[in-house]
Amino acid sequence: MKSPDQPRSTLFSLIAFAALFPLVIIPGTPFWKPGLIFDTELAQALEMFQLFPKVLVLLLVGLLGVLSLREIQWRKPFVLLLSVHLLLVLVGSLNARDDWSYTLLGPQRRLDGLLYHLSLVIFGIFAYQMLCKLPSLRNTLMVALFVGGIIQAVLAILQRLQLDPIGPLVKWSIYSSPVGSLSHPGMLAGLLLPTVLLGMWLSTKQSRKDYRWLILLGLFLTALALGATTNRAALIALIVGVTGLVLAHRTWSMLFVSLFAIASVLCVQFIVPNPQGFTREYAATNTLESRFQIWALALQSLGKIPGAPVIGGGSDAFRLSLLRDPPVTDLLDLTKLELAWPQDTRVARVTVILPPEEQLRSKYLHVEFERFGGQANIKRDYPITLDKAHNLLLDRLLAFGVLSTVLWLFLYLYPVWKGWRNRNLAWIWVLVALMVYYLAWFPVIGTEPLHLLVVAIAWATIHSEPSSDIRLTSN
Repeated sequence: MKSPDQPRSTLFSLIAFAALFPLVIIPGTPFWKPGLIFDTELAQALEMFQLFPKVLVLLLVGLLGVLSLREIQWRKPFVLLLSVHLLLVLVGSLNARDDWSYTLLGPQRRLDGLLYHLSLVIFGIFAYQMLCKLPSLRNTLMVALFVGGIIQAVLAILQRLQLDPIGPLVKWSIYSSPVGSLSHPGMLAGLLLPTVLLGMWLSTKQSRKDYRWLILLGLFLTALALGATTNRAALIALIVGVTGLVLAHRTWSMLFVSLFAIASVLCVQFIVPNPQGFTREYAATNTLESRFQIWALALQSLGKIPGAPVIGGGSDAFRLSLLRDPPVTDLLDLTKLELAWPQDTRVARVTVILPPEEQLRSKYLHVEFERFGGQANIKRDYPITLDKAHNLLLDRLLAFGVLSTVLWLFLYLYPVWKGWRNRNLAWIWVLVALMVYYLAWFPVIGTEPLHLLVVAIAWATIHSEPSSDIRLTSN
């Protein structure tokens, strides 16, 4: 028999996870200060102090939650789909022919290996069954997700003002860009995107003025922080989600809130000082051009993965294919674009080098320039580090095969189709926006579990009785 407190503690852990998961870090750098800090030390700090703690918390919450369930409902489509995903991850990981440590933990700077995906699946099953059992939990979790986004927004604004409380704890110095506790502006954008949409929805469902003003303040902060990331994929996805919410609700209040949110995103440059000078133009073309080149490289890599596209090559399949058979010209073109080489650059020779007795991931391009930025006869080394296709569908295809791509499309879009009659529900447009965002980005440890939580809310809603499709209202 379970103690009466166990369901309550399990419920609390799920709510706390939704709000606080991105904050899971270990403030380890004050206790580890190497003499010199290179990329190797920064990568180790990222893994030890930010990524691995999140994987452990995800696994712990999922395991404790699943153990608290009376039974796992294996026949539920959502549970079955996640189980199939785990099987595909296992097959792809074995097909990678990689070192066991990389297979289990995942590639450097990512740690999205077998352990992470096992944790993700266990957590997803636990969250889904809890949401099916307690329909009122859905709105509570959406509020918790909104609160968690506000926390990250505040951190990002502080980082923009050079008042970063996170960087010195995990990387010895402040961040030069707004990242919250997620280490990259694009990852933060993936977290704030659903937060802004949830804030819009919550503000129109709350009739008490004091609560509504608090929600609008949170919406303002999260929209400002999203604007500070200057992530074009997130902006386009936000416009799609906002348009959907306005057309679904067709109320003046939703229209005004949507204009307020978009204006807050776009006016951050005029409201929040930017002493570090971090900015990227939304109209810049180099990012889009690099995406096209990366996608082309990803499609080429399919031919180098045994069994592809039926099965994948594991979490690091893309990088391994580039390392095992480097497409030198294409990699050089991508490097030139992303690093904005000078116009006068002329390359004399490129050599692929693997240092003696080093592992495959140490391979790099040694480039000899005839001319580079006004200098003659200089040499540069460029490591082969590209590991993600920056597209959810391509990344799943490379890592786990075509069935995985179809599976994740189905997980995100089937609830949208099934629940279209109630398309003024928040999660419908959050899922649509996330799919647009993922067309130019990839899942990461800091945000994917929270996105899966929204997916679980959607699947639990469409498999409930119509009366359970509740909305947030005030007494």
